[in-house]
Amino acid sequence: MEHLIIGTAGHVDHGKTVLIRALTGVDTDRLREEKKRGISIDLGFAPLELPGGRLAGIVDVPGHERFIHNMLAGAAGMDLVLLVVDATEGVMPQTKEHLQILQLLGLEKGIVVITKTDLVDEEWQELIQEEISAELEGTFLADAPIHAVSAFTGEGIDELKERISSATLELSPRDSSGPLRLPVDRSFTIAGFGTVITGTLFRGSVREGDRVEIVPSGLEARVRNIQVHERNRQEARAGQRVALNLAGIEKAEVRRGNVIASPGYYQPTKLLDASLSLLPGAPRPLKNLDPVHLFLGTARVVARLLLLDCDELRPGEKCFVQCRLNHPLVADRADRFIIRSYSPMTTIGGGRVLDPAPARHRRFRRASFAHLEDMEQDPEAGGDEAFIYQKLSGLLIADPAHLARETRLDEKRLHDILKRLTQKGVVEKLGQSYLTRKCFEEWERRLLHEVEEYHRDHPLLPGISRARLKGALPRELGLREYDLFLERLQEQGQVVLQGDLVSRKGFTPRPSTQEQAQLARLTEVYAGALFQPPTVKEALSRAGIESQQPEDYYSYLVNRGQLVKINDELYFHREAYDEAVELLRAHFTTADTITLAQFRDLTGSSRKIVQPLLEHFDYLKLTRRVGDHRVPVKLLNHG
Repeated sequence: MEHLIIGTAGHVDHGKTVLIRALTGVDTDRLREEKKRGISIDLGFAPLELPGGRLAGIVDVPGHERFIHNMLAGAAGMDLVLLVVDATEGVMPQTKEHLQILQLLGLEKGIVVITKTDLVDEEWQELIQEEISAELEGTFLADAPIHAVSAFTGEGIDELKERISSATLELSPRDSSGPLRLPVDRSFTIAGFGTVITGTLFRGSVREGDRVEIVPSGLEARVRNIQVHERNRQEARAGQRVALNLAGIEKAEVRRGNVIASPGYYQPTKLLDASLSLLPGAPRPLKNLDPVHLFLGTARVVARLLLLDCDELRPGEKCFVQCRLNHPLVADRADRFIIRSYSPMTTIGGGRVLDPAPARHRRFRRASFAHLEDMEQDPEAGGDEAFIYQKLSGLLIADPAHLARETRLDEKRLHDILKRLTQKGVVEKLGQSYLTRKCFEEWERRLLHEVEEYHRDHPLLPGISRARLKGALPRELGLREYDLFLERLQEQGQVVLQGDLVSRKGFTPRPSTQEQAQLARLTEVYAGALFQPPTVKEALSRAGIESQQPEDYYSYLVNRGQLVKINDELYFHREAYDEAVELLRAHFTTADTITLAQFRDLTGSSRKIVQPLLEHFDYLKLTRRVGDHRVPVKLLNHG
């Protein structure tokens, strides 16, 4: 593991800070009060050079119960923990609480360090070791090495460094390829430089000159300078302790609990879906909507816990909850968090985030928590598949870039999961976008219903326009995906696409006996009018047609080629229209131009009729207007 954070844990005054000084030569107590009282109050940091030249960051956490909130801010970024136990005292209350916290945070690797061995004899040291082993039974440190040292004499310190180095080789590297996520644990001002923040880089990387966003405030700043273990760097990567000098931001605008992130990527949330475990030693059951202090990353908020599938959560039990936060924070799927009772404050449990941006739920609704059971699975066993499916269900349709922002999964992993879901038939792909099969089928049902309703209401028309039909589907469906959706339905034999029109497979306009008679009379009206066609209102009156949808009659006759539409009020019988074209063509065999008046005289019509007719010919590029004249374009080749 190239970059890693080693943390300490243990009871107050068990020698954590002294141990770090022996390992690194650095005193991590920086506050005047810490030096005066001889105990750590806030987080301390130091670099540790490992055998082979690798450099690790060490986070020293306070052991006093009054400063457990500071301990939690440091514990969130640990890759490996040194659980420190004083040889003269053995396991103490904060040893146990810190161990519970580390267990709840999902830490997997650690080393137990017995300190102050120069103050006890070998027999006593063996008793302490037996006590520690008994306390660690059933925890992630059950099989961890136990190493005895004396920071005073230096005994065992070099061997501990070797053991730490060996343990780090078994750790998985953090993701440096993803978006930046750096929870802030300190912010301060340096004269001449401005605002500086420090934190453990959880994910991604940051370079000098980058623009970053402070979440949840949404303010942006430029990275003026980067330091890793007090050395200037051009870049910092996931797993390193980092100090960033930020330009364009005041100290008061960034504080512990904020996150330095890639701009526009992380959205703050006030809701978290999670699985929650209450410690066996919790003092009482947790009731629905009980307030608690919730610690995630370096953030601390008050949350009310909506118990989704139980009346109350008893000590030692687990359930699904929706955490309703009093202040927004940044969270990722699979983040671990700790809860402490509201008052008095004691650690009572912890959980894992299953969805960092869920919809609001109601209790005891199977649909509200059934999907959480799937998302709780190990990522490789389908947990991430369930998460992506749930996000797609909420988004309706999304391309991979949108899904990546919503799920914050690695691009390659996201692609692989979408491919698997598509192969399983639970997700459909339209172009570059994806939607659930359930959503696809619902849209299919809606669209076919709309087509059927249109055919029923407009039996004379060949189909519904694409634009009108799209109104039956959600606006999230873009035009490109909508066209692909229609093409898919046509491939399945559900619909027929004819230009702009969509119809049901096998549909043919079929007028009733009465409508056939009316259509015949309307056709005769236009056939008899020749070059003097009536207005629509006049034609309908002469044909004896009283209809709420007269345009359907005209569309039917135009689609059958019996009428030609010039504009909404002017129609020609096909034979009259063709004769007008022939008159114009004949004119141009002996002349180069024609005026509106000349064409009016040719047809024996009126100006109000021939003007829109000539404009119609211009639109078809049969003619082109030049001043007060028209010249032939495609007319002589039009047949």
